[in-house]
Amino acid sequence: MKKTLLLTAFAFVIVQAAVFAQSYPRYLVLFKQKSEGTYSLDKPTEFLSPRAVDRRKKQNIPITENDLPVEQIHLSLIRQTGAKVIYPTRWFNGALIEASDAQLAQIKAMPFYKGIELNLPVANITSKSPGIARTAATHQKLGTTADIDYGKMNNQLALMEVADMHKKGFQGENMLIAILDNGFANGDQVAYFKQLREEKRIIDTHDFVARDGNIYNDGFHGLSVMSTIAAYLPGTLVGTAFKASFALYVTENNAGESPYEEITWLMAAERADSLGADVINSSLGYTTFEDEFDSPAYNHTYKDMDGKTTIVSRAARYATRKGILVVNSAGNDGNDSWRYIGAPADVDSVLTVGATNYDRSYASLSSVGPNSAGVRKPDVAAVGAGATIGDLNGGASSGYGTSFSAPQIAGVAAILWQAFPNLTAQQVIYVLKKSGHLAATPDNMLGYGVPNLIKAQEIAQNEFSPLGTEGELLSSVILSPNPAQDEVTLSVPQTLIGKAAHVSVYAANGATMHATATRLTGKHTIATGQLASGLYLVRLKVDNQERTLKFIKR
Repeated sequence: MKKTLLLTAFAFVIVQAAVFAQSYPRYLVLFKQKSEGTYSLDKPTEFLSPRAVDRRKKQNIPITENDLPVEQIHLSLIRQTGAKVIYPTRWFNGALIEASDAQLAQIKAMPFYKGIELNLPVANITSKSPGIARTAATHQKLGTTADIDYGKMNNQLALMEVADMHKKGFQGENMLIAILDNGFANGDQVAYFKQLREEKRIIDTHDFVARDGNIYNDGFHGLSVMSTIAAYLPGTLVGTAFKASFALYVTENNAGESPYEEITWLMAAERADSLGADVINSSLGYTTFEDEFDSPAYNHTYKDMDGKTTIVSRAARYATRKGILVVNSAGNDGNDSWRYIGAPADVDSVLTVGATNYDRSYASLSSVGPNSAGVRKPDVAAVGAGATIGDLNGGASSGYGTSFSAPQIAGVAAILWQAFPNLTAQQVIYVLKKSGHLAATPDNMLGYGVPNLIKAQEIAQNEFSPLGTEGELLSSVILSPNPAQDEVTLSVPQTLIGKAAHVSVYAANGATMHATATRLTGKHTIATGQLASGLYLVRLKVDNQERTLKFIKR
């Protein structure tokens, strides 16, 4: 009798929820041109982070109208119809909304309305699309220059000479990498991210699918992807850029494939841009969809893989044109009838990554190029057949797919860029391609092959020298940690390594606490354990140029 009552009550709750939580189709509504109302292009730090503005300035990229936020009056008027605004998009100048037919009709009559992306809904066509409610999803779907014990990751990193960069002190410090994936389950617990968590280098997170504020309760594909970059558990797992900072975004819906995921990718890329991300890693790709979206109206064809047709490829183009180095998996369709790369791996300016075996030969699962416009793809490759990755329990396991070759390259790109901060994102891609083992005979299976960081440094040095005046280069020197306890470290760009320098430490009252003449290495460490708590100045002098940096001793 109790069981019957419970079931009846439960049925009533379900019926009630259906009445009061009805969902309507979701659309990406586009607006007409923006105007400089609330915000001005002359004051970009009012809508972009200083880091995002600085990334543009370093690469001579102008602030343009598509950097401006969507006009708030448009969003307010849409809400007044009763429709929900899920996310605005400044690059596409529009908003992802949820609206009934009547509400949509009102929106279409508004003077700023331009159109609807795809001219179709992207979610909740006949009923609520699974996985996009504001609820938890499921657990399914897929600082030293001494020698480092890379553990089981050693072989895949050795192919790219990653240790050479790490020994020179380039381990990802102050590089910001955004990872777009399906979730990072247990990322707040696994041992190989302990250092990352303790140093608070996960600086931003967001779930664009469930919108529940938790990226650690979804899928674990993102966890394994991230491990190839960020893991630091010597003897077991060490990633390619284990000292980098990270922004982690859930854009992939574990409940099914739909064009909605292309829009969440766009939203995440915009957030990464605003934050000032240097690199985006996307081990994702879109060709055809599932369930009610599996139709010619939604599915992509090979012709669409031209780098500028799909929503996600247009989003990736925007990201690269804002100076972000976008790394994307080629795809795992090499053995399937599709065979070709997906979107956004088809974008010309995206660094598309294929998969190899440990002997640098082509792994048959890896999707091939060219894109439908004839652009050679992939660009480079890394181990993707039996790659060592981190697992849910904090240990090591093997993974197969370009999902795991791409993030290795994302980390490699980050540490190379750290060493040569004067390069643009596209120049970093050029250098990596030219350092590949197939650079003399690139193809549409592995592109330019597996990069070699020793060669890449030589290419960057030879082809992009002189790299600026000492004064300009000194501005790239980074002091960390700050505040400090026992020591501070100066991270020195590649082009200053070997130069004669004077390094001095002064107290706030001007007293000299430390002074030395030295030849600069990738990392210059200064002992601070004997200093009293307070503010100190580090003065670095190379030739006739000087730079002063501040730090606080705890």
